[in-house]
Amino acid sequence: MKILVLSDSHKNLLNIKKILNEVDYDFVLFLGDYVEDILNFSKILKDKLFVVKGNCDGDINFDDDLLLEMAGKKIFMTHGHCYGVKMGMGKLFEKATEMGADILVFGHTHIPFQTRLDNGIIVLNPGSLGKGALKNNTFGMICIEDDVVTTKIFQVL
Repeated sequence: MKILVLSDSHKNLLNIKKILNEVDYDFVLFLGDYVEDILNFSKILKDKLFVVKGNCDGDINFDDDLLLEMAGKKIFMTHGHCYGVKMGMGKLFEKATEMGADILVFGHTHIPFQTRLDNGIIVLNPGSLGKGALKNNTFGMICIEDDVVTTKIFQVL
């Protein structure tokens, strides 16, 4: 299973369109900040799309957090602002552990990041599709195959 992870598009619809047209995926996780951008593609994505809202999304009717189960793995998705991730990730890591997550995905920092915590949780921040902090627009991919999880970060070219 291939799960595309997108965040922080900030009105960059061209990057979303390019990725959706060029990348092979089974599901898309959108981690907030300009949810309306990904909703422009909801007809194409249909039931393949899962969304949480970010700090720039106002009162839009989406949750701050979601816990999904895909291919036998629990995925905790959030934008990250509710956990103060720009000041540190301790609160977020505690919440993911509390939720029993196997995989944690979050955005907000605009900095791509991936690691495995000591407790085994796989962590992925795909960076930003529209305002990359490192001047590169990036996205992530989670692959789950035969109970093995891998993550990768890609630059939008």
